[in-house]
Amino acid sequence: MTLFCISIFIAFCYLSLIIYAMIGLRKNGNSKRLEHSFPFCSIVIAARNEETAIKNICRDLLSQSYPEDCYEIIIVDDHSEDGTISTIKQFRDQRICLVEAPEGVTGKKAALKYGLSQVHGEYIFFTDADCHVGSNWLETYIAQASEGILFFGCVIPQISEKSTIVEKCAALDFIGIQAIQTGLAKQNHAFSCNGANMCITRDFFVNHYYTNNNYSSGDDVFLLHKAKTLNSPNVRIIQDSSASVSTPMPQSISAFIRQRCRWASKAGGYKDRDSIAVSLIVYLTCLWLCISAIGVLFSSMIFLLCFILVFSAKMIGDLAIFIQTASYYKSKKYLWLAIPFECVYFIYVTLIPIIVVVHPVQWKNRKIE
Repeated sequence: MTLFCISIFIAFCYLSLIIYAMIGLRKNGNSKRLEHSFPFCSIVIAARNEETAIKNICRDLLSQSYPEDCYEIIIVDDHSEDGTISTIKQFRDQRICLVEAPEGVTGKKAALKYGLSQVHGEYIFFTDADCHVGSNWLETYIAQASEGILFFGCVIPQISEKSTIVEKCAALDFIGIQAIQTGLAKQNHAFSCNGANMCITRDFFVNHYYTNNNYSSGDDVFLLHKAKTLNSPNVRIIQDSSASVSTPMPQSISAFIRQRCRWASKAGGYKDRDSIAVSLIVYLTCLWLCISAIGVLFSSMIFLLCFILVFSAKMIGDLAIFIQTASYYKSKKYLWLAIPFECVYFIYVTLIPIIVVVHPVQWKNRKIE
């Protein structure tokens, strides 16, 4: 009976989280717009071995509808071993400033921090070297960036009919994370964001910049947590399709696992209550499903009932939020993958923290601490 009560409690917590996020998603986005205001903006990108992708983001950023003399693009090369630098130099535009990270400055977080020492903008934007942004990205942000110090928008996975099953499943996982991030942010409980689509004010950077240097990852999340500790409200979600950014998905299982391990590697540094609560609810749900599944192997009926209860609650909640956000993330054609994905999701979520502890996380040929 105790096991069944635990299952009911876990299912209730998970469904409550999903419902609360879904209610937030239904709320209206930012309505206050600034007209005819073009403050100077700085866009900072850290790049390492992005010879193929870097040209796309450069073209996107140079094609902004924002006035050309009102923004700069600072690209910090993090000791690339390919033709990244030569590719950037092909863009002979005064808006692009290429900065090569000196010896001793390694890793994305350190590269970004080094690049920030070069900024001149009133607003500082962040995106990734392998992303795509629309031509109205800057203008949309600035039009709505008021009454706050940190702003972030949605990141949409790049998937198509030709994408692999791994890419499509990774996209579903990514969409679920994004949906909960957006929903809770609109409920004034932002717990996470994505550094591929983020903006901070210069005042926040000068006086309060913090990303927890004990962890190689987390340049975005720890900055958001810092913003939340200051006078509220400080964190704003810009839920406008023109302010969204698209990013590629991992193409193999090993790449997917490495990415998720990198994301999980910083969880030990969380002090934000919302982040801790969401992480615990999701992880305990998946852990309990694994425990119940193992119990079923020993022919225990109570474990079977526990598994069915929690799995059903999780699947219903996840499908509901997938369906609600399918149009925005252009994922309707891939919803059929949600059910088989649910069958492995709880296993990988349970194992990721264990892998992080027992095996060094590698990213771009570097160890992630």
